[in-house]
Amino acid sequence: MDSLLSLGMVVMAGIFGGRLAKKLSLPSVTGYLLTGLLIGPSLLGIITEPVLDQVAPINDFALGMIGLSIGGELKWKFLRRHWENFSLLFLGESLLTFALVFSATYYFSGQFSLALILAILGLATAPASILAIIEERKARGIFPHMLMSIVAMDNFLCIIAFSVATTFLNVYFFGAGANSALFLELSYEVGLSVMIGFILGALGAWVTNSISEDRHRQVMLTGIMLLAVGLPRQLGISYLFVTLIAGAIIVNFSTSQRKFYSTLHTIDTPILVLFLTLAGVKLKLGILPQVGLLGVIYILARVSGKIAGARLGAFGCKFLPSSCQNVKPAYRRYIGSALIPQAGVAIGLALLAEQKLPLRENLVVTLVLGTIIFFELIGPIFVERTLDKVESIG
Repeated sequence: MDSLLSLGMVVMAGIFGGRLAKKLSLPSVTGYLLTGLLIGPSLLGIITEPVLDQVAPINDFALGMIGLSIGGELKWKFLRRHWENFSLLFLGESLLTFALVFSATYYFSGQFSLALILAILGLATAPASILAIIEERKARGIFPHMLMSIVAMDNFLCIIAFSVATTFLNVYFFGAGANSALFLELSYEVGLSVMIGFILGALGAWVTNSISEDRHRQVMLTGIMLLAVGLPRQLGISYLFVTLIAGAIIVNFSTSQRKFYSTLHTIDTPILVLFLTLAGVKLKLGILPQVGLLGVIYILARVSGKIAGARLGAFGCKFLPSSCQNVKPAYRRYIGSALIPQAGVAIGLALLAEQKLPLRENLVVTLVLGTIIFFELIGPIFVERTLDKVESIG
C-alpha cells in the first residue's frame, strides 16, 4: 500500500476513534490508541509493518513537538518564585517512583536493563492530558501552575535520565563501546544538545517576538522544529533533549508566550493524532500474555510511587517548614494523584529504547502502550478529583 494513502487512512481512523472515545466519556488518546490497534497488524492488518518503517520520521517529528511543549512549561520566573514551595514534593514523587518501579520490575523479570528503562519511563507524566482537564474545568490559582511545573520537571528528568541510561547500558552491558568512552560520549551528547537547543530556541524566540502574522510564524516555527529534530538525528544525539531546551528558551525569552502556545497547538494537532494512532498500530497483542503480570506490577509500582512519594515529600515539609510555607496542606496531600496520566513521552521513549538497545523485540513498547491505556482511562479521573479537592475549579 502507498505510504501516503496509509497515512491518510491512519489520520482519518484516529480522528474517528478519538471522537467515538469522547462520546463514551473516555480520553481522545485512548480512542487513538485503540483505533491504531484495530487497523494494525495485530487485528485487521490494514496497516502493515513495512508502512511503519516508512513513516518513522513522522514519529520523531511528533516527539520533537512534545519535547518543545514540555520545555515550554519550564518558566524560569515561576520556578524561581515557587521552587522552594514544591521542591520536596517533586523530589519525593520522582525518587520513590523510580525506586519502586525499578525494584519491583527487577525482582519479577531479573533483567537489570529492562528494569532500569521501565523505572525511567515511570517518571514521565502526560502534560497534554492534564492540561486538557485544567482547561476544560477552568481550574485557576497556584495549584494548576505548580502541577504543570512538576509535570514538566518530571519529563525533563525522564529525558535526561533516558539519554544517560541508554549510553550507560550500551557501553557497560551490551558492549557497544569502551568503558572509557562513557564520559566522553555523554559530554558530547549533552553539550552539543544544549548548544543546538539554545541556538534554535533563541531563533524561535526571535520569530515569536518579531513576526506578527500567524501564518508566517507557523511556517518559521515548523522549520525550526524540523531542524531541532533533523539535526540531532544527523549527529546521532537526542532530539528530545534538544527540543526541550529549545522550548524552554523560547517561552522564557518571548514577549508573548500566548503566541508561542497558539502557534504550537495549531501545528501539532494532526501530527499528534497520527503519532498516537501509529503507536496503537505498533501494539503486539501476541506477547501481551507474556508481559501481562509485569504490566500490572509496573502500574502498581508507578501509581504507588507518585502518590506515596508526594506524601513523603509533604511529610518532609514538617521538618523543613520554610520550604513549603506557601503550599496549602491540601496541595501536598493530593498532588501525587494528579501525576498519574502517562502518554506521549513514555510512548516515544519506549520506541527509542527499542531502536537504541538490544532488548526483546516490542516488549517495552507493548508493555508501555498496554499500561498507558490504563493510565489514560484512570489518570484523568484522578486529576479532575484532585482539582476539585484542592478547590481550584472555578
